[in-house]
Amino acid sequence: MAVALVAIGTTYYFLRVRAADGAPAATQAETPPPLPQIHLAAPAEVRGIYLVSGIAGNEKKYTALAALGKARGVNSLVVDLKNFGGTLAFRPTTESLKAETGKSMALGDLAAFAAKVHGDGFYLIGRIPVFEDPNYADGHPALALKLASGKLWTDRSGLAWLDPAAEGVWKYNADIASEAYAAGFDEIQFDYVRFATDGATSAIVFPVYDKNKETYRQVIGRFFAYLNSTLGAKGIPISADVFGFVTWHQNDLGIGQWYDDAVRTMNYVSPMVYPSHYPTGVLKFKNPADHPYEIISDSLKKGNEVIDAAAAGAPAPKIATQRPWLQAFDMGAKYTPTMIAAEVKAARDNHASGFMFWNASNNYDNLPDLTK
Repeated sequence: MAVALVAIGTTYYFLRVRAADGAPAATQAETPPPLPQIHLAAPAEVRGIYLVSGIAGNEKKYTALAALGKARGVNSLVVDLKNFGGTLAFRPTTESLKAETGKSMALGDLAAFAAKVHGDGFYLIGRIPVFEDPNYADGHPALALKLASGKLWTDRSGLAWLDPAAEGVWKYNADIASEAYAAGFDEIQFDYVRFATDGATSAIVFPVYDKNKETYRQVIGRFFAYLNSTLGAKGIPISADVFGFVTWHQNDLGIGQWYDDAVRTMNYVSPMVYPSHYPTGVLKFKNPADHPYEIISDSLKKGNEVIDAAAAGAPAPKIATQRPWLQAFDMGAKYTPTMIAAEVKAARDNHASGFMFWNASNNYDNLPDLTK
């Protein structure tokens, strides 16, 4: 029988066909064409920008940002898979995920969205905020942080959080990752992989976590290992965002993040080395935001020391590369193209496998030419 490659939506199928007279077509010795790849390999240097789902799913706004990115040398997009309140930003096909949608599913069909982004030549990273998730907390209060009264605990922004030790939360986020990867997203990035901060944390009542059995670090370390065994083992590239100061201190900063644990389980680790977020006095600078090269370079240098020690301490370990989040917003100083170029130089000088720019408003007019 002859075969035909038929496209239905963004999925391709091989179909057997018969000759026009109804007789079997002559057998062909030639090999059928390979199925098209739905995933792109990571660029040698990822140069990414962050997009909220509402902008990524808006044709006009997406087109404008894609054109700007191309002109400045951007080759990767980091797109939210959850909306700000935690509802899913796409139409899920997995039954267990359908209850977690809200009014805004701006990305629509993920396969169609991924195909469009790939057609524009971008590597596509799906961002999943994990433990800050008001939507899932409302729907699954048994897994959410609470007050002694039984009400949900919220941070200073009024956002509810989930218990990092709740393995049901782990599975939920892994299911989101699996669906996004199956649809064509090239990598899954996990954010808010930590215990809650920015509020009355001493008032938190944990429904699952037991401080008498394990530390914050052990919980987050187990979560990293879970992602590695459930997603990484299947060949899904995974990455994690951590506080910039985690590279400086071999302790968990009271949030459970430990750099060594992350680099042993992820493909990429992305410290958020925004100079504006470092306090006065760091490297003896009165205003660290005025010194992007020095702050970022020193942070990544310390991160490289952790990575080198991990690589030397285990036989053929899985060791992540550093791919930092860089500041593309004005805070503490005006971030001009020159300032941002200094950040990029710091990343390159410390052998990062790329970098990504954060601007919550998705305004990237201040990016320099990243190909230089």
